[in-house]
Amino acid sequence: MKNTTLFNLIDASYNEDLSHQPIEYKKCLLQAAQELNSDEDEISVCVTIYKGYRDNFIVPMTLPTKNRQLYQYIKNKLNNPSQKTLHDANLGYGLIATHFTFGPIN
Repeated sequence: MKNTTLFNLIDASYNEDLSHQPIEYKKCLLQAAQELNSDEDEISVCVTIYKGYRDNFIVPMTLPTKNRQLYQYIKNKLNNPSQKTLHDANLGYGLIATHFTFGPIN
């Protein structure tokens, strides 16, 4: 596992009292921790958790303290991607857009 900071935040968030949050949110945290343990990319794990926020209509101010710290960490990671992440995303978009613009390559 490469990123222990994210894992520690997920672990602390999972262990907090989430009785006022949807049960699917806690399942999402568990799934994210398992993905991180299986060496999944940090950005894709952050996207998984962020989708959990969106799908369960989570408002960050209603979260306990450690969960708010996790939310802030994920928000910063997704708002400030590295140059390599931007390059990879643009390359993928360019390959997809080429297909729509010029038709199939084969």
